[in-house]
Amino acid sequence: MVVRNRLVALLLRLTFFVLLWISYPVYVASFESAWTAFCTMSVELGTVFLVMVGFELIFNLIDLIRHGIHGVAAGPYMPFALPITVFTIISGIFYFSTLLPNGDAPGGAFGIVLHVVLIAAPLIDWLFLDEKGTCPMFAVITWQIYPILFHIFGYFRTVIWPNDAIYRGNMYALPFLNYLDPFIVWKSIAFFAITLGGACLAVFLNDVLSGKFRPVKIQID
Repeated sequence: MVVRNRLVALLLRLTFFVLLWISYPVYVASFESAWTAFCTMSVELGTVFLVMVGFELIFNLIDLIRHGIHGVAAGPYMPFALPITVFTIISGIFYFSTLLPNGDAPGGAFGIVLHVVLIAAPLIDWLFLDEKGTCPMFAVITWQIYPILFHIFGYFRTVIWPNDAIYRGNMYALPFLNYLDPFIVWKSIAFFAITLGGACLAVFLNDVLSGKFRPVKIQID
């Protein structure tokens, strides 16, 4: 399932990098400030993913020069790359499911392009370009540090800077995480269920694709 052509992998990753690099400045400029833009999941995770793709490009190019076109391109360490992949995709899904339908989505067409790339690029990179090293399932617990910190910071940001709107007077990075909402507890549970469930699903699929569950053939001489 993994593309065994280093040039194709390099061109795909270069395409992801260029699309992100073009759409990011316009998207960030649509916020009240760069600071408020970096209070959102898609900008935080997209930035980390952009850096990761940049390193992938460098090592992919070195691999291409040293070993030629044919073969699997150099990729990231999967226990490090998979949480970035999962949460970047989730940030894009939140954009299309909660921000765009409510008319609260900044960035216009560039915002849409950016979040399409934030869903498609990590998924394509993981499914077709990366070797699937196994990840322990218990690792998803430590991965939840980011959603927890994001949630906590989102609350204290509105307390410490009560007049610091993110965009269009909206104080909350995700509209359903309105801390004055009487159902915030249940919505928070749903938020963590999505991040934890997505992480568990990703680890399971990654282990399936890596061949972890294939039966071991015992050859008897």
